[in-house]
Amino acid sequence: MRYTHRICFSCLFIVMSFLILISQSFVSVHANSSIRSDLNLKVMNLDDTIYSEKFVILASMDVNENQSSDIELVGIVTKVVDGDTLDINGIRIRLALVDTPEINQPGYDRAREFVESLCLGKKGELDVDSGQRRGDRHGREVGVVYCDGINMNDKLMSNNLARILVQFCDITEFANENWTITQCQGSRR
Repeated sequence: MRYTHRICFSCLFIVMSFLILISQSFVSVHANSSIRSDLNLKVMNLDDTIYSEKFVILASMDVNENQSSDIELVGIVTKVVDGDTLDINGIRIRLALVDTPEINQPGYDRAREFVESLCLGKKGELDVDSGQRRGDRHGREVGVVYCDGINMNDKLMSNNLARILVQFCDITEFANENWTITQCQGSRR
């Protein structure tokens, strides 16, 4: 009877090893196809219009061309604090270089609602600013946030809902982006 148990245990071990090997291969293939499909999105030139109650935003798949490969955090946007601060998986993030109005200032509600309409409950990705890797004085991560592939730092600027914090242009890695270059170059004169 002990001999039978050893054979059963050996067979079970072989089957489990085989299943683990197959599942790892599946995950690898799936990850590679996901990367390929993301790359295909970057090549496409499809224009989408995103509608919300208060905004009509033209969002293009071309926005993804600016997306960095330095994404360090991926998750769901669980909270929008204001126009330039949100949480991904409960981690507080300050959008690099952009400054939106604070509570009780004109434009506060509009900026917060804009970010909520594009981000809340959606996939968020963070490219941490290598120049501000230690975070800000409030302990928040600082970087560019993509909500479903849309660069929110850029969208806030292009919709005139934020201004550039030029005092950070010298330390940020994002000073030469399309959405910052004019203001950052002007601050260096």
